[in-house]
Amino acid sequence: MLRNVVRFAAACLFGLSLAVGSQAAMAGNLVANGGFEINGGVGVIGAVTTLSDWTVGAATDGSAQPFDFVLDGNADSTGFNSQWGTIRIWGPNTPNGTSSGPGSVPNPHNYGPSANGFTVSPDGGYFFGADAAYANAPISQSIGGLTAGETYELTFFYAGAQFVDAMGANNEGWQVTFGSESQSTATLNNASMGFTGWQTASMSFTASSATQTLSFLATGGPNGLPPFALLDGVSLSTPNNPPNPVPEPSTLAIVAAGALGLIARRIGRKTANA
Repeated sequence: MLRNVVRFAAACLFGLSLAVGSQAAMAGNLVANGGFEINGGVGVIGAVTTLSDWTVGAATDGSAQPFDFVLDGNADSTGFNSQWGTIRIWGPNTPNGTSSGPGSVPNPHNYGPSANGFTVSPDGGYFFGADAAYANAPISQSIGGLTAGETYELTFFYAGAQFVDAMGANNEGWQVTFGSESQSTATLNNASMGFTGWQTASMSFTASSATQTLSFLATGGPNGLPPFALLDGVSLSTPNNPPNPVPEPSTLAIVAAGALGLIARRIGRKTANA
């Protein structure tokens, strides 16, 4: 009898865990891979790596390879690869070196560590970056399950950085389009060899159809320095249905084990007293 009861309790707890996970997934973020964690590693998307759930559009200047990247916390140290070689941004862990060639401003110049506070976003892990002045291309994602006339809240982290092959003040931002409506972030002013720090953006959009495209296009200038815009933690939800944290599997396992133990002890006591 005890064995059958425990089996029944275990089945109930398993069903509960599936229901909780399913509810959290449905009630949460409408954006898939909003933290850019599902990818093929750091580097330029297309020639070097892949990024799940997002589509890279055509470069606005007609370049064959958009300068859109998957990045991580080593962007200033080991860097990330484009189709031409390794790129680094200015940061505390930038190694010493010399930049020379057509893309260097000034040409040549030395580079090395910059105490600009570069770090990953509050979302952690990987993030996205785009050159706003060269081979700039939007990333987009189709969002379904919308209700026409409903207001949706979009939040994300963004920042500005600079490649080590350039020196000079620059600025960065993002133009966001959801359906036919477009909005822009505040422009971040970035010092030479700088990092702006991560900022939080919040925007409201009203859906006009059940499925709409969400897209991000880097903005900034001046050309050649270049402006490098960073993006992470993209989340879209209704105001009365914000993203909920999904319980960790380990947490569910602990709860289930504790519940099973309690049931077993109670049944054991009843059996002993019978």
